[in-house]
Amino acid sequence: MSEQNNISRKAFLGKISMLGLAGAGGGVFLKGCGNGNGEEVADDPCADLSGLSESDIELRETLEYVAETPNPDERCDNCEYWVDDQHGPECGGCTLFAGPVHPGGWCNSWVPMS
Repeated sequence: MSEQNNISRKAFLGKISMLGLAGAGGGVFLKGCGNGNGEEVADDPCADLSGLSESDIELRETLEYVAETPNPDERCDNCEYWVDDQHGPECGGCTLFAGPVHPGGWCNSWVPMS
């Protein structure tokens, strides 16, 4: 395991500990896959979060997951945490949080594939 992954996991664990504080304040729930502007990506096949718990949705929000990356070089499908075809042929998954993930998405824990 590379040192880069260890650092990212430490940062992830730190963010999870803050999740309880954010939840206590009544955080805003993630509407689904978005484009970073609070708007839903048109025809996003990965937007169905109906099977997720409130804490799963809060974690996605804490990690600032969006369906459309703000940086074309940093996409979910080229991230170390990407899980291919986990939620059907058009959506993958992530080892950091539950639910469908758009291949062209992004979150603040993005790490390049090794």
